[in-house]
Amino acid sequence: MTLFLWILQIVLALMFVGIGGLRLTRPASRLRKLPWTDGYAPGTIRALGAAELVAGVCVLAPGILGWSPLVTAVAAGCLAALMTLAVLMHLRQGQRQTAVLPAILLVMAGIVLWGRLDQMM
Repeated sequence: MTLFLWILQIVLALMFVGIGGLRLTRPASRLRKLPWTDGYAPGTIRALGAAELVAGVCVLAPGILGWSPLVTAVAAGCLAALMTLAVLMHLRQGQRQTAVLPAILLVMAGIVLWGRLDQMM
C-alpha cells in the first residue's frame, strides 16, 4: 500500500505543480481563452493556481523531508476539496467531458488522504 500511495502522491504532485505553475505564469490573455474561465477574474485563476501549486508540493514534500504525515493528509484533503469544486463547476457549465480529469484527481487525492490518515492511526 505504501508504494501505491507514493505513486499516487508523485502523480498528484506533478499534475498540480504543473497545472498551478501554468495558471501562475500564463499571461492573462491566454488564461481567458480557456473554456472554463468565463466569469472568473485572472486574479482568481492565479489564486487557484497558487493553491494547487502549494498543495502539489505539500502532498509530496513531507514524505521526502521527513515531516509529519499529517501535512500530506491535509494537502490531499485540500486537493480533494478543490477537485470536488472543479467537477461541480464543469458539470454546472455543461462540460461533462472536461469533468473527467478532475474526478480522477479527486479519487486519487481521496485515496492518498485515506491512506495517510490510516497510517497515522
